[in-house]
Parts: sequence; structure tokens; C-alpha cells
Amino acid sequence: MKIWKLKSELDKYDILMPTVPFTGDEIQSFDGRSHKDWTPLDVKRMYPEENLPLSDAPGFTIPVFSENAVDALKYLMEGQIELLNLNFKEKKYYGINVINVLNVLDYENAEYKLFKSSGRIMKIMKYEFRVCDELYESNIFKIVDEPRSYVFVSNEFKQCVEDNNLTGFKFQLVWDSEKD
Repeated sequence: MKIWKLKSELDKYDILMPTVPFTGDEIQSFDGRSHKDWTPLDVKRMYPEENLPLSDAPGFTIPVFSENAVDALKYLMEGQIELLNLNFKEKKYYGINVINVLNVLDYENAEYKLFKSSGRIMKIMKYEFRVCDELYESNIFKIVDEPRSYVFVSNEFKQCVEDNNLTGFKFQLVWDSEKD
């Protein structure tokens, strides 16, 4: 089993941004909490003057997928995300609110630094995950130790992106259960 950190290709495609910037509290709220009362957000291109193309996964504060990407990946994300409507004049995009937050870090084998004051994890340098049903049943998730930071995806998710020729997705391998 492989786990990938989900990223966007920021150098080849334009990035989207809210027309009114998120507040710190709004950014912090994407920690697995539901946004069922979401009001569609107006977004715009960050660099319109550069005439970069739009991708299926443009950079943004949270993951954003095109309608095409959502259609291809929906079956893998069901019950693990909320689709948040975005208002953008050029193309249909959705914010992806990952509500699937797992406690799957293998603390004995992962490498991380702790805050001295609280004992909480400050930074993870090497990810190791517990092999468990919860991990095997998840295709897109965050972890309890970094709920506001990274989104992780399964190999099946990555393969679906590749099989559907979706653009703008970038993946960083963070864990391979078969590698020593």
C-alpha cells in the first residue's frame, strides 16, 4: 500500500484564490469540520496576466477540483469529503473539504518533532502509518496530528487521476508499506 501527499502543479497552471481573502479562522476551520452551511465562494485567477492554463486541480488554500475531476474521483471520495461550491466565471470548480480525519500515524516508527510546551507534534519528518482497516478503506484523508495541513490519498486515487488524464495534480510519496 502506498500513501501520497496531495499537491498541485503550481508552476504550469494558474492558481485560484478567493476574491475576498480567507481570515485566519476560516483557514483553520478546514480541519475536518463540516461546512454544510457553506455559502458559494467567489474565486478568481491569481495570475491572469500570465495567461497560464487552468488545470483540474489548481492551487488554492484547500484542494480544488474541476467538475471533470470530481466526476472521475467521486466514487473514491464518497463519505470522505464535502463538495463546496465555488463561483468562477470560466469553469466549474469545487472546493474539497476533507472530513475524513484518521488517527493512523505509527508513533513508534514515524519521525517527528514535538512542541516542548504541549508535547503535541510540531512537524513530521518521516511518515509511518499503522496498517489497519481504517487506512485501507480511505482514499482521501487528513491525520489527527496535522488536520489543517496536508491531504493524503491512496494509490487508487492517484491511479484514477492518471487513468483519466487529469491535470494539475501532483503527488509526493510519503509511505510505502512494502518498503523497508
